[in-house]
Amino acid sequence: MKILKLLAILLLTTFVMFGACYAKAEAKATSAKSGLKVAMVLPGLKTDEAFNQYTYEGMMRAAKDLNIETAFVEEVKQDEQIEVIRQFAQQGYNIIIGQGGQFGEAIQTVAREFPDLEFIFSVATDTGGVANVTAVTVSYSHAGYIAGVMAGHMTKSKKVAMILGEWYTPHRQLEESFKKGVALSGKDIEVKAVATGSWSDVNKAREASLALIAGGVDVLMPVLDAAYVGVLSAAQDSKDVLVVGTVIDMAKIAPKVVVGSVIFNWNEMGYQEASGNLTDGGVHILGIEENGISPVINDLLSDEGKKAVKEAIAAVKDGTAGIKP
Repeated sequence: MKILKLLAILLLTTFVMFGACYAKAEAKATSAKSGLKVAMVLPGLKTDEAFNQYTYEGMMRAAKDLNIETAFVEEVKQDEQIEVIRQFAQQGYNIIIGQGGQFGEAIQTVAREFPDLEFIFSVATDTGGVANVTAVTVSYSHAGYIAGVMAGHMTKSKKVAMILGEWYTPHRQLEESFKKGVALSGKDIEVKAVATGSWSDVNKAREASLALIAGGVDVLMPVLDAAYVGVLSAAQDSKDVLVVGTVIDMAKIAPKVVVGSVIFNWNEMGYQEASGNLTDGGVHILGIEENGISPVINDLLSDEGKKAVKEAIAAVKDGTAGIKP
């Protein structure tokens, strides 16, 4: 079983999609001569080699390019959110970013108190009707569609499945578009979905994967945090089972089973949020055209599959695929 090897690799490549553990932290700032001041509130560590780090690094890239003054607080607990965000507002930061879906209520509450400042609710599509709140996320629909095209062209058993931790609105969107992508193959394919109840429990993900494989599924799509390792190990330990990766290029970890991936560009999202270009009180979904989602094709994908993916990407970009961000 290759699970121990995968866990070792995970220490270097692990990622977080919606949050992490929380602990109290002090605000840290970097100064610049620009008049724009941007603060980011993080649910996890900025060194997590994952969601928090990538979005933070995106902000810092914008700070360097655009001469922005920045500040951040990491590992913010839920009961600290409002106070941390309010303190940044009191300090006069022009843009305050709640980096993660768990910050919605806190962002909207403080935004109402400071109507002259701009607030960003990240990994979200709901502003709460607050004029100075902007919602920003990457396109789960685009990701699901392209992943579905890959899966549909590689399944031989005509059974594919996605494995996730819990159901949230973005995952329903991903599932719906995944099914549409699978259908492009022209085969009569059964699409299953299993929520394990944990984003990080490797064993649960592995057990769920093995159960699906026992039921005839031969292509798996993990939509998980650290638990994706369990899916990869199950595929590696089984015969003729393949994986379509999400969030990162999973072929770098398991090249013998991963046919392709749809990368979520959190760094680019952090950059755009900090730049000030998105603060209009609307909803911004960064899809393939906006570099929010980047498909990666690996050698295991069939020639027919590669051609179909390239055509699907073009169709998403020009709108003919009918997949809204």
